[in-house]
Amino acid sequence: MDRSDEPSAFAWIMSGTVTAVVAAGLGKFLLDRRRAGAALEAASAEADAAAADEQAESEGHPS
Repeated sequence: MDRSDEPSAFAWIMSGTVTAVVAAGLGKFLLDRRRAGAALEAASAEADAAAADEQAESEGHPS
C-alpha cells in the first residue's frame, strides 16, 4: 500500500460513516412517527372506551 491509497481509503471509510448516520437518522424518524401514531391511536381508543362506558352507564339507570 503506497501513500496514494490513503485518501481513497479515507474517503471509503467516511462514505460508509455518512451512510450509517443517514440510515440511523431515517430509522429514528420512522420509529418516532410510528410511536406518535400508536400514541394517538391509544388515546383515541381510550376516549372511545370512556364514551362507551358513559353511554352504558346512562342507559342502565332510568331517569
